[in-house]
Order: sequence, then structure tokens, then C-alpha cells
Amino acid sequence: MDFETKVQFLHGVGPKMAQRLKKLGVETVHDLLFYFPRRYEDYTVVSKINKLPNTIGEYKTIKVKIINITNRRTSRRRFTVTEAVVADETGSIKIVWFNQPYLTKMLKPGFELILNGKVTFDSFSRQLQMESPNRATKPKIVPIYPETAGIHSYYIAKLESRIENLASKIQEYIPAEIIRENNLLSIQAAISTVHQPENSASLEKAKERMAFDELFLFSLQKQLTKRDIQIHKAPAMQIDEKFLQNFVKKLPFKLTDAQRKSAWQIILDLKGQENLKFKIQNLKLRNSYDKNTTKPMNRLLNGDVGSGKTVVAAIAAAVVVKNGFRVALMAPTEILANQHFSTLSEILEPDKISVGLITGHKKDRCDADVVVGTHALISGKTKIDNIALVIIDEQHRFGVSQRARLLTPYESTNLAKVQNYESNDNETMKQSNNDFFRPHFLSMTATPIPRTMSLVVFADLDVSVIDEMPAGRKKIITKVVAAENRQKSYDFIRGEIKKGHQAFVICPIIAEGDEIQNAKIKDQNYGMDLFEEDRKSVTKEYEKLSKEIFPDLKIARLHGKMPATPRKGGRGLASGGKSKQEIMEAFRNGKYDILVSTSVVEVG
Repeated sequence: MDFETKVQFLHGVGPKMAQRLKKLGVETVHDLLFYFPRRYEDYTVVSKINKLPNTIGEYKTIKVKIINITNRRTSRRRFTVTEAVVADETGSIKIVWFNQPYLTKMLKPGFELILNGKVTFDSFSRQLQMESPNRATKPKIVPIYPETAGIHSYYIAKLESRIENLASKIQEYIPAEIIRENNLLSIQAAISTVHQPENSASLEKAKERMAFDELFLFSLQKQLTKRDIQIHKAPAMQIDEKFLQNFVKKLPFKLTDAQRKSAWQIILDLKGQENLKFKIQNLKLRNSYDKNTTKPMNRLLNGDVGSGKTVVAAIAAAVVVKNGFRVALMAPTEILANQHFSTLSEILEPDKISVGLITGHKKDRCDADVVVGTHALISGKTKIDNIALVIIDEQHRFGVSQRARLLTPYESTNLAKVQNYESNDNETMKQSNNDFFRPHFLSMTATPIPRTMSLVVFADLDVSVIDEMPAGRKKIITKVVAAENRQKSYDFIRGEIKKGHQAFVICPIIAEGDEIQNAKIKDQNYGMDLFEEDRKSVTKEYEKLSKEIFPDLKIARLHGKMPATPRKGGRGLASGGKSKQEIMEAFRNGKYDILVSTSVVEVG
């Protein structure tokens, strides 16, 4: 047996169980070794039964002896209930298992075992009980694996024990010096301990090693991405300082120091603080230096909602257009794309810089200097030439391939011609070099990112932060309100509306069942209905607010399934026939007090 052996051929698996394991991403022995527990149950911390009344609702471990155990059939649903009374030296507790009649043959009176489960109180029998507890024969730390239909954690643990000897054959991939400096376990010891921990101390060391590996490999991948980007060429922008000064003076507001700093960092990237010396292997050229090229910018612009990221992007766009190139800006939603289109038009058009809009429902001026759009920008039907700057707003809303598709169409295919070129004709070489480049890239996000985290997560990006608000902007306050205090939130909203203000209520899904069937997920081990109360839908929340909470206020709803613009010759199909554009305009004009929406609005 080796790492590539199919799990189907392990003892106790077979084709049927192999198909179930495949749903968990486990097809080979290697997959199984690296299929880690999602949590652990510590059976080494044992509670006495007489202490359990103070722990109702908590998961506890008890070491007990079976007093009696019986099966009974229910009259209604016709399934088997196994009931046992177990005791330690301090008291007794009732144990219940469902549809496991074989337990009466395995567990006899006098049998000692360890149980771990949730402590509850049976109001009918007026006594403590545990339902379907996990069991063991000795105190230990038990791994709990992610499960699927027909595959339980206990079964996976048995399979892991059958291949434990293979952990010693895993090849170490972290350099010995790094392991020594960080006092890490070997990969072999870590994998073995993750599946069969001897104690909590060794388990923590194993977790530390696996966490280190995850961050280490992630960081390496980011560094490789950065290196791959820097071997490309991008057009170096000439900076007309007088033009920039006049551009900023014409803005209807004063830039903050943070905006100025971020804009200047971007301008230096576009200019190229060091012109790229472009080298091609196996070419003997007298001059491989092109002063018109530089490394592609790869920068993240981070700032809270309302901090003024768009105007910084507009300054970058103006510099690029001034150099004779074009700009593409991609936003995740049509509403946000329209917002960017409106803002950029207002800022750029006084300098004769045209702005166009491309969405799934609208194509306006595809030949504009700055083209704003949604996913439609990367559709096969849309082609925009001469792009030197790509801006993506909230890039985490797009897939990796989608982001790449916005960049790669603008890289020329003439690279192969240059690599095969064997002439010493510098003019021809220069012409070929100028035929291809990678656009500069600017990502914008309002997601708060701690500095230490950004150093890891965005290691392939340079980061600019707008950490101050423009004059007159109020500080943004974020609060978490518990369900029992929700009425206070409603009172606050009503108070703000009385002052002439409005409110957005943002929900994660449109209707129940859209994203998660019936908005519920069954936890594999606890059986909890996750999101049952927390995962609100636009439809449900709109009905509740308009009929129960604020029946006297004007409330509208908005979501991505509604038509973007008014439909010709007929009404829309949602929200009384109105389109997203109509509802947003009505809300903007004060016709609604509250707008219930998904994140399609991307306010800001």
C-alpha cells in the first residue's frame, strides 16, 4: 500500500463506501491522511454525575458503569429507543440512543465505559439524561471528522488507524533550519498526532505545525504570484504634474492627506520608480532596455465606505488616459457599476475624459476612455483595446479566473515572436517589445483588514490605506445587536426616520431556500439547525418590517433577481413590477423610508 492506493481497496471500504468518501474529497490513501478532524472531544476531563445539574446544555464526559439497559419500540414512528441507566459513585443518569438496538448486545449491566454528550433534563421523567452520547472505553482525546450521509466520524477514525504507519513515510518539505528556528514538529509526527493525539499538549503542537504549513505555503504562493507579475512589462506613464495639480484643484472637495498619499503611491507605480530592464533568455542584444516600460502595478486600495476610494481611482485613470491609454473598472453589481459610472463621469468629463458603461443590460460607449462595467466586461462579446489600467472593486466578489480574464485579454500574443527573434536589429526588437504588455492592476475594497493579516493575505499586492474620512463625514459606528435587544434597533431606526433620514436593511439571501435549503444546515455532530434564526431573507424580512414592525412607514425591497432597468412594453416581475434602477432612484429621492435588500446595493 502506498499514498496513491485507492481507499476502495482498504479493509472495510469497498466501492459503495468509496463513493461516499469521494463526496468528502477522499479518493486515495494520501487524501485520507490529510483529511483532518474539524474538532476534538476531550474524554480525559471527566465530570462527576452530581455536578451535572449545573451544566445543563453543555457537553460533558462521564466515566460510568451500566446499571441496566433495554430496548423499546415507539408506537407512533415505529423506531427503537435504547434506554440505559448508568452511574458513578456520586449518582445516576439516564442515557438514550435512537435506532441502535444492537447496543443491548454490546453493553451489558456492569460494563464500564466513558460517555461524552450534551446534558439535558427530561421533564417527563424528571431526571438528567444524555441523548446519543459518544462512547469510549478509556480516557482519551477523540478526533471528530466532517461527515456525510453514510459516513460517520467513528468510521473515518477507524480508517485513519489502519494507515497510521504511512505517516512516517511522508516526505518533509519545510527546510530543517525553519523547523528548528520555529520549534516545530516534523510533518510525520504532526500528521500522526492530528489523527491520534496522546494528550492536549502534543495536539496543540501538531495543530501549530499544520497552521504554520498553511500560512507558509500560502505565503510562498503569493510570492510566486508577485514574481510572475513582475516579469511582465507594463507601459510606464509620463507624469504631467501641472495637469495633476489642475485636476485636483477642479475637484468639488478637498482631498484628505490619506487620499493624497494613496494617489501618489499609485502614480509612482504607474510611472515606474525603476524602469524595467527587460531581459529575454537566449537573446544577445546590444540594448534590451526600454524606457517606456516598467513593472505592472499590483496594488490594493483599502478604505472604509465613504473614505473616497473612487476619486483616488479617478486620479489614476486620468493619468493613464493622459498618456493615450484606456482604463477598465469592473464592479460586482449593476447598481455599484452605475454608481461608479455616475461618479467618474462627474469627476473626469470636465477634462474631456469620456466614461462608458457596460453591463448585462446596457452597453454605452465601448470606445470611451474609461469603461465601467460588471461581469459583462469579460464576456466574449466585449473587446476593449489599449487597456493600460484595470481596476476591480471588491475583488473578493469575483473568482480568480474572472479577475485573470480581465487582465489577460490585453496582453499581446506577440511574446512568442520576441522569444524566437534572433536579430540584433534594436529597432525591430523595440517594436516587438512595445507590442505586448500587462495592464497595471488596482484593487479596491472597503473590507477592514488588520495590518498583520494584510501582510500575509495580500503579500502579492502593495497596499495603500485611506484611514481618514473626508471633511464632514461622520464616523462609522458598528454594533452587534443580540436578538433580545432587537426592539431597541427598531426604535433607533424609527427615531432616525423621524429626523428625515433613511435606513438600509441588508439580508444575505433573497428568499428562504435560495442559498441553503430552507436556510438550515444540520451540524454533523450536534444536530443544530444553523442559521435558522440568523440567516434572514429579503422576502421574509420585508414582510415582517412592513406588516409587523413599521406598518406606517414606506418600505421597498430590492434584490438581484429583479430587472436592472424598466422593461419595454411591460412591467417587471418583482417588487410590484419595478426595476432595481427605479427603486434605487425612488429611494434616493426620498419616496421610501426603508430599503430591504441583499448586498446587491453595495452602499457607498
